[in-house]
Order: sequence, then C-alpha cells, then structure tokens
Amino acid sequence: MFKIGEFSKISNTTVRTLDHYASLGLLIPEKIDTQSNYRYYSASQLSRLNQIKLLQQTGLPLKTIKEIIETDDLAFLERHYALQEAKLQEDLDDLLKKQRMVSLLKQNTKAGIEMTKYNVVVKEVAERNVLSVRGVIADYMLEGDLWQKLQQGMQEVNAKIAQPPLYMTIFHDKEYVEKNPDVEVQAAVVGEYPEAKAANFTKAPGFTMASVTFSGSFDQMPLVTQAIGEWIEANGYKVVGPMINISHVSPAQDPNPENWVTEAAFVVSK
Repeated sequence: MFKIGEFSKISNTTVRTLDHYASLGLLIPEKIDTQSNYRYYSASQLSRLNQIKLLQQTGLPLKTIKEIIETDDLAFLERHYALQEAKLQEDLDDLLKKQRMVSLLKQNTKAGIEMTKYNVVVKEVAERNVLSVRGVIADYMLEGDLWQKLQQGMQEVNAKIAQPPLYMTIFHDKEYVEKNPDVEVQAAVVGEYPEAKAANFTKAPGFTMASVTFSGSFDQMPLVTQAIGEWIEANGYKVVGPMINISHVSPAQDPNPENWVTEAAFVVSK
C-alpha cells in the first residue's frame, strides 16, 4: 500500500487530481486511516488510473469515463467512442475552417484589402407571403421602376407590410449580364391578397443565405461580393441560387448614400 503522496509520485499524478478522481468516485483510495486520515492506494489501482488517463486523452468528460469503466457492455462502449469520434471530427472541421479564414485574411491584408470590414453571416429566411414585381429591365439603374410598380400594387390591394418588411431585389440571371437583367423586387406582407394589376401575390419559399450588411454607396459592392465568395469557398458552402440585395435603408428612403444600409447575399447550401 502507498500513501497518497507516494502513489502520486509512482503514477505521475498530482495529489489534487487524485482527490478530484476520488470525489467523483472514479478512483477511491483503497484504505483511509480513520485516525490520521491518511489515504492509501494499492499498486493494482495503477491500471485503473492509466485507463482514466488514456480515456481523458480522447476528450471524454470524467462522468462519461466513469460510466465506461464501470460497465461491461460492449455496445455502450462503442456508442460512446463513436459519439466522441464524431465530436472530434466536428471540432477538427471547425478548426480547419478557422485556419482557412485566418489564411484568407492574411492574404487580403497583405494585398491591402480591408476584408474585416465585411463580416459574412449565414442566415435562414423563412417562407413568407410577398407582393412582387419581376421583369427584364434595360439597365440595372432602372431597378427603381420596378419598385414604383410594386408600390402601386401594394396601394391597389391596401397591403399590410410585414415586420421586418424584407425589401428584396433578386437577380434571377444564372450568370452576370451587363444589359437586360432579369430582376425581381418584393416585399413581405401580412395576410393574402388578390392579384393586383401592378404586382403579384405569392408565397415565397424559404432559403439559406450567406450575407454581408454594409453601409454606404454601392461602389463597394465588388469588395462585398469578393468577401462573400471567399468566405463561401473557405467554409465549404456552394451557391445554389440567385444574388439578393435586401434594403434596410434604401435610396428611396434617404438620398444620401452615406446613410444607405444594404445586405448583399447569395443563396447557399452545404
């Protein structure tokens, strides 16, 4: 039998750790002197201690380790090992994503591009009722004409705007076109409405988007889309739908570009 200090030296384990294991019922001293309160361990307990340490290296919590050590159920053990393996793989994937993002930011910082201005987030947009206007316009600058038609349609049916209204511009072309883009503008509404002459009512499907919210003029859009594109690649997503702009403060609301707030996004999936 060894006093706890001696057992500590033999096992390369601190007394504090041994006390912690004892408090959890993982490794209880084989004998405690009732008069001196000395704790004694036997050499046979070294194998259990080594088992605890080995399982700790896999990242399993001590509570689970206690369950594993005390059971003879092979299926129980395999289930815990499989769960831990999956968790470690998830942690590894997360670390690799962070590594790719650090590498990306280093590259862009070296190039003098302030990518940290544009924080990319993944959002879920739920299914919603919308009034919309879609058309092929001669030039992107004519998007305002579609918004005017949408406003007319909303007035026609006396539509109640949802909160948030999600004023979206959706670019439906499968690739970038310089002229005659296929553009849709829409606003989320409360309730259902009959067809209006100027706008169409529909239930728009939900989707996942990677987006950047930025303030100021649209001149910075190339850097915004670059940030989104590089984030999508670094994080293992793929573009599966159109580009979308959501106006939080639009040119129609405030003529000063410094006050505009826009959310640029792409529909994505893993």
